[in-house]
Amino acid sequence: MPSRSPVSPLRRPVPIALLLAALPAAAGCAAEPAPRPAQRPAVSAEMARIDESRRRIDDAGRALSDRRYADARALLDSASGLGVDSHRYEIGELREKVDRREARQWASEAAELLGQQGCEAGFARLSARMDELKSEAFTQEARKLVETEAVACATREVDAATTAGKFAEARAFLAAAPTRNVLGEASSERLTAELDATIAEALYAQVEPDVTAGRWADAVAKLDAAVERGDAAEDQGRALLGRVRAAAAPRLAELAGKAIGARDAADTLKQLDETIALLRWEAPAPGAAELPGSNALPEALHRKRAALAAWVEAMRVRMKPMKRPEKRWTHGVVALAPASSADGEAKQRLAPSTPVWVLGEAQQRALVAAVDPGTAALATALEAAIGWAPRLRLAAQPTVDWLPPNDQLEGERVWGPLRANQPTLELGVVSAVRVDEIVVRRLADDAEVTLKRRQLRSGRLPPGTRVLALCKSENDPATIVDAVPPTGRVARIQCEGGEQKDEPLASLRSRLDLLPAGR
Repeated sequence: MPSRSPVSPLRRPVPIALLLAALPAAAGCAAEPAPRPAQRPAVSAEMARIDESRRRIDDAGRALSDRRYADARALLDSASGLGVDSHRYEIGELREKVDRREARQWASEAAELLGQQGCEAGFARLSARMDELKSEAFTQEARKLVETEAVACATREVDAATTAGKFAEARAFLAAAPTRNVLGEASSERLTAELDATIAEALYAQVEPDVTAGRWADAVAKLDAAVERGDAAEDQGRALLGRVRAAAAPRLAELAGKAIGARDAADTLKQLDETIALLRWEAPAPGAAELPGSNALPEALHRKRAALAAWVEAMRVRMKPMKRPEKRWTHGVVALAPASSADGEAKQRLAPSTPVWVLGEAQQRALVAAVDPGTAALATALEAAIGWAPRLRLAAQPTVDWLPPNDQLEGERVWGPLRANQPTLELGVVSAVRVDEIVVRRLADDAEVTLKRRQLRSGRLPPGTRVLALCKSENDPATIVDAVPPTGRVARIQCEGGEQKDEPLASLRSRLDLLPAGR
């Protein structure tokens, strides 16, 4: 066997006593641990606030179970005031539960009152609590639970009042804040609409005999009285007046039509206008469409009334009706006096060369229409009358290429022999009119030349106007291609060879035989 090597003095075994002394002391004999650091004041306050909020929420829940709703709300308000963010949702949920639970109690009591036909008392008591709490949850729950009884009670109340003819009382009941508060918007609006329909039919039944007999003043007076005493709202009054108007309009139109040609037409017109004013109709705006509910005079009645007024005026000025309307064209701008007043201020102006049809003549005036009435009877033809025109401003042919009348000639572009010893015509602008002499300023150099009216032609330059221009040579034939506005300075022309170019108006020339006949 191999021999053991002797133990080195540096690796001698450690005595057991020393090892035991190095081990930790037994648990029972351990030294006291170091004390924990004291909690910071801010953390302690936050924990206390959260604990207090929790306590109040729990107390509010117990108060709800005991039906102590006021205590529950007070506890929730105080918990909310502590401002613990993690509790906000729970507080809101519990508050809504409190409101809905209390709403059941109030709805039950209100339903009992409403069932006993104490509508106003029931509505007032429940509405007051709604206003006091201002809680959407309470209001919604209460309305839902009491809806059947509330609608039934309100219906009984309204029916009793309307049967007794107390329309204002019924309207006031439904419009009262407690009634609307308890019924809610939808039920209130439905019951109000039903009441309005009932009242409208009842009130129209009261005026229907007057409408049938044509006693328009009596019908209007009764409707006004109903609105004044509160039986109907103003919009209802207007709607009822609309029904009276609808019945009156065709009968008044018929009355006006029959009066045309009669000796007493003026008296009928006066009566008609009084009735129109009584029914609060207004003259329709020119060109405006007739709208439902509008105060504008209906179109059919307006036409008949205007025709009657034209006939009354025609009798006053001793108009001679034409056997058949004759077509004419306006010379220059023509101002029209109203068909109902030959001497009245002009309300309309017709552009030059506007076609019109003469219905009748009186002295120097003619009653004209804008459309051809054909062979229609006078009563129908007069509906087309647009006014009285000066007879001297009506021509038997189109006047588009005529010079305007002297009083409208200044500023107009014209052709004229503006250079001595030259046969061609040149363009200029009329600068003055002196009785039978016309002063024209040449476009080329602004020189003024005085001529007679018969020497001039209209300077209107529509497409197709034949002129003389510089093409292959000076004063070659050419044609205006595009219309030249009155203030234009250049014309687009086409030479006989087909070439097109822009030519200054000042360089254009023409001849009498190339231009349309003028006057």
